[in-house]
Amino acid sequence: MKFIGGVLLLVVLAVLGLAAKTTALTDADLRLDEHLVALRTPVLTDVAKAATLVAQAAVGAVIAVVVPVILWLLRRRRDALLTACLMIGALAIAYVVKTLVAEHRPPRRLWVIPPDNAMSFPSGHATVAAGVALILGLLVRGRLRPLATTVGVLFAGVVAFARMYLGVHYLLDVVGGCLAAVSAALLVSGFLDLPRIRSGLEDVGTPAAGRHHAGRSPRVPTDRPG
Repeated sequence: MKFIGGVLLLVVLAVLGLAAKTTALTDADLRLDEHLVALRTPVLTDVAKAATLVAQAAVGAVIAVVVPVILWLLRRRRDALLTACLMIGALAIAYVVKTLVAEHRPPRRLWVIPPDNAMSFPSGHATVAAGVALILGLLVRGRLRPLATTVGVLFAGVVAFARMYLGVHYLLDVVGGCLAAVSAALLVSGFLDLPRIRSGLEDVGTPAAGRHHAGRSPRVPTDRPG
């Protein structure tokens, strides 16, 4: 079911990409961005710039390497692979869709900061932020999980708002970024839940001799005739 959900979200992402290029939706998104201009203050602008800084693709790449290494050393092998593949997969999906859709950025007059590139849909920053939110929700367990999930969702929301507030993305762009991360999470977790993959991860790190003799009863020596 996770695979199916991931594929369906990819289809939705593609449809949104095509819709983002239509005049009607572009005009509606542009009006929203123009309304956000009236909310700009020095403090909000600084917060939006900070949110953009911590959700850039380079940060996502660092998370995809450092966090899995720590988790692997803690013997949380499935979580390590989930984190790495989720973030890398989300960024890859966003990049491919961004290249294929090739939607233009909002008008230059709305920009507070220059965008990373000329293509707008989906938002790479929103992809990274949503990936972080999903990783927090999947990795943190026990009584802290609701708090971690809430923090992650708030972080993703702040980054999505910041990208529109700064005038470098439309609403559909940040929605597309979130969908890229969720679709990657579903596809990766579905793959890691396959019985053969799950059992293989459980065997990693087990000494070869231990795996070879696991489940065998010890041999009882027999007396030889004198």
